[in-house]
Order: sequence, then C-alpha cells, then structure tokens
Amino acid sequence: MPALSPDLNNRVALVTRGSRGIGRAIAVSLAAAGATVAVNYRQRESEAARVVSQIESAGGRAISVRADVSVADDVKLMIAEVESRLGVVDVLVNNAGAGTFCDIDTLTEVEFDRTLAVNLKSAFLCTQAVLPGMRARRWGRIVNLSSAAARGGRLVGVHYNASKAGLEGLTRG
Repeated sequence: MPALSPDLNNRVALVTRGSRGIGRAIAVSLAAAGATVAVNYRQRESEAARVVSQIESAGGRAISVRADVSVADDVKLMIAEVESRLGVVDVLVNNAGAGTFCDIDTLTEVEFDRTLAVNLKSAFLCTQAVLPGMRARRWGRIVNLSSAAARGGRLVGVHYNASKAGLEGLTRG
C-alpha cells in the first residue's frame, strides 16, 4: 500500500464494503496508521464485526455500519451514524464494487443498472456526503478503487468496464 499520511491519529476513516477482501485490508491498514475506522457493510454483518474485532485487538478503534451505499437515504443515515459515534469523516475509501461475469448479449438491464449503482453511483453519493465537511476543515482524503477494466475489455463484462471507467472520470472530475 502506498505511504499514508504520517499520522492518522484523530482522523476518522470510512471504508465502504470494508468487511472483506481489499476493503478489509484497507480498514486494518488505516487503523494501523492511527485512524479510527468505520467499516461499512451491506449484508455481511458478521464479517464486518470480525474486522472491527481485529482492529480493536490491535489497539485501534472501529465500528461497523450497515448501509447500501448505492441508495442516497442509506448513505445519509450511514454518514450521520459515523459522525455521531466517531466524528466527522476525514478519509473516505470508496471500495464498494459489484459485477457478474456475462457477455453483452446476456447482460440484463437490471444487472447493468445494479453494477453502475454499486460501482459508480455509490462513490458519487458518499463523496457528495463527506466533501462539504472536508472542504470546510480544509483537510480530507478520498480514495476511489478502480480496475484495469476501466481501460479495456476484461472478462467481467461491459457493465463492469463502463462503471469503472465512469469511476475514473468521477475521480478526475
């Protein structure tokens, strides 16, 4: 992982879909760097609880918070909960991702929309929710996790490629 801020003490980090895989590793790394971490999950409550336990066992502070980050009302409630329990979000890691393997001729509109909602819309919603506070404090970090699929065809499918290309456009914007 690239070098983090030399000191994330007294900083609050939120990792979307932080209950497993890359999100879990990021949450644990942020805690090791001194951040208090909010671990977002949608369905995997027990896995999120294990991440929180791992962070706390290492001397850190963390909470888990349930939200479907592709739904605006869920994001608002999640940010309100994180801020009431931990403080304002200083570091946002947009890690939520989805994508089923399929060809364009078998891809449904429902799956296309779901993939864009999870991979792209969620980053927009979460960023929009925390950015005003970061600007007001004149400090904040937003990390959007993309994929090489944003720049070329891959096995997952065109819906995944489009969502990750959109995420990179959002990041540059």
